Amino acid sequence: MNESVIKTAAKNWLRPDNYFLKEAIDRTVNEGLFSFEDIKHQILVLKEGLESGQIEEWVRRCGLNEQNNAKGKKILCLHAGNLPLVGFQTALGTLLSGADYYGKLSRKDPYLLATFLDEVKKTGLNQQVYSTDLDHFKDLKADTVVFAGSKETVPKVKEKISNLKAAIPDAEFIIRTAKFSIAFIEDQSTQTMQDLTEAIFRYGGKGCRSVAVVVTKYPLDSAKCEFTDYIESFWLKNPQHPKPKPNLKYQFAYNKSIDRSQAWLDDFLIQESDEFPESDFTLNWVLGDEEKVRELRQKFGDAVQSVYTTGIKIEGIPTELLSQAQQPPLWWKPDGVDLVDELIR
Repeated sequence: MNESVIKTAAKNWLRPDNYFLKEAIDRTVNEGLFSFEDIKHQILVLKEGLESGQIEEWVRRCGLNEQNNAKGKKILCLHAGNLPLVGFQTALGTLLSGADYYGKLSRKDPYLLATFLDEVKKTGLNQQVYSTDLDHFKDLKADTVVFAGSKETVPKVKEKISNLKAAIPDAEFIIRTAKFSIAFIEDQSTQTMQDLTEAIFRYGGKGCRSVAVVVTKYPLDSAKCEFTDYIESFWLKNPQHPKPKPNLKYQFAYNKSIDRSQAWLDDFLIQESDEFPESDFTLNWVLGDEEKVRELRQKFGDAVQSVYTTGIKIEGIPTELLSQAQQPPLWWKPDGVDLVDELIR
């Protein structure tokens, strides 16, 4: 099994004196791809997960062993670039499974994950190839393809892969389509509001685990003054790196014309609405209870990644802790699918 080798590689990768990771972080920040604060947050979350035995826990959960693994399979992973190191879990899971990993790195995040893969290679585990160019995988004939997409992009990606013969004709596609998460809060305690702020504003709201819809019994007008204090405090330590397009102001003007309750934060808009959150940098604030959460979860379907609470159980819906929204365990299941389990089945 690869478990001990990968743990050693990960430990070496996260050493404070790892020049290659430091250089990758510097290049990423200097080229304006991500903020230092967001990269630091992501790396600290991964470090905590690795040091707390989450690799071992993932292996245990999947029953991964010498007889039950994905050795001999070729897995092509097309990594997104919306968050720093967003592809780490997919790469780690593929390597743990025993499969051969082929990673198409995003040009929006080309340096960080590459340093981890290089560290794995130093251990002598030569079962990974990566490139930022999909053409690099021409005639690969992968058994499985993993990528994040939408109904609009999936056909185009499949066509490109087919033309390149990057996957076998009947390859399995593990496609992640979730776009955002929902939070349900019943109190406005300091801890709850800090956790909510982190869940919404980390990475500028990008990422499927980021909260774009909040369901609460408090009207926005009664909460927005205090809430914006938490947001400003967060932004002082974590300046928002991505910026919205000018058309976000049009939504603000429209809301004003129909007397919709809202809060304009220059680079983010909070509005009282139970509509689908179409726009980036927008939070929809919804008045309601557990029944409203169930209604929206069903209404928004596969676009929802997770439903967060402060520990409250909602009948019929799996929930996660709000405090863990932006620091999931290594073995969390994107779109409800455990990658390692899927690859070895």
